[in-house]
Amino acid sequence: MYSIEENGSKILNQPLWRWRDLAIILLGTVLLLIVGVILFIIINVMRGAKPEDLLEPTVAQTLGLTALETVALIGGVYLFGLRRRRLNWDAVGLRPASTTWYLIAFVATILIIPLASLVTILVFFVTGQSLENPQLDFLLPEGLSAIDALAMLFLAGFAAPFGEELLFRGVLYTLFRERWGVWFSVLLSSLLFGIIHGNLAVGLTGFLLGIVAAVVFEYSRSLWTAILVHSINNSLKIGLLYLLVKLGIDV
Repeated sequence: MYSIEENGSKILNQPLWRWRDLAIILLGTVLLLIVGVILFIIINVMRGAKPEDLLEPTVAQTLGLTALETVALIGGVYLFGLRRRRLNWDAVGLRPASTTWYLIAFVATILIIPLASLVTILVFFVTGQSLENPQLDFLLPEGLSAIDALAMLFLAGFAAPFGEELLFRGVLYTLFRERWGVWFSVLLSSLLFGIIHGNLAVGLTGFLLGIVAAVVFEYSRSLWTAILVHSINNSLKIGLLYLLVKLGIDV
């Protein structure tokens, strides 16, 4: 429970987010994404692309889609959550953390990355499934230059994690925590974060990453620590994939 300012009046000991807020934010985010995709298709068709060609986007189109996802996430939380209720960014945890917590977040991420990879490999070994990452072609489309890689590193390594953390930790985890306590909410929000990726390999990593992000957010009281966890994970993976491709190693 929080004491918050809403519409100029102070509300004491009320849940920061309500189920109605979550529904509006999710619907608003989807709406922004749909509008963005429609505009994306129209613009590219006007430039001579065939609609079916967009199923295998170029590097520029891939970067555009990544930016579109980020704008929809940030815009959804801000326009349909914060601005609608006249809350500031502090309501989603965008407040500074101590240097100690940034260091804890960094170390925890460095530790969880190999652990998540090991767990994923073990699960796929036991189930006998083929270990494939469906995000590979999206993160490293054919013809990706060094400049394109830097743009992808910024978009997928920082901007997209920023938007995802706003929604999953700033809104979703906070809403759960106010009703069901810390640890159940950590697990539930992380499970949903993993499921939303739509793939077992990526989802397992997302689940474990989500646990770390939620825990550092909870105890640091700053969303920036969760964003740091998410950004380090994505940036290291993008950088490593790009390096392997440049070295001619099949990934």
